[in-house]
Amino acid sequence: MEKTKTIVSIGGKEYTICGTDSAEYIHRVALHVNKKLTELKKANPDLNNVQLAMLTSLNIADDYMKTSDELASAKKELERVQKELERAERGGSTANRTTPFNKR
Repeated sequence: MEKTKTIVSIGGKEYTICGTDSAEYIHRVALHVNKKLTELKKANPDLNNVQLAMLTSLNIADDYMKTSDELASAKKELERVQKELERAERGGSTANRTTPFNKR
């Protein structure tokens, strides 16, 4: 795949990014990073650029990990529901069956 060079602006500085993704995608990523950096800079004006970059990285990594965990959980739930549906289609579901009362 051919690499493209894309110039983006993050934190008021321009960076040339080389990658196989589209320029549009690279711009979307840069805009996301710049948005996070700007939010954190407003909330923490005393941080230097290195501290700000590190805090931005940690916040984005935190967002990624939470999203990844949610996706894994949703996949497990989907698998569970699919198995339940398969059992119901085979007639093995007990969800709609009545349970007999025990006589004393």
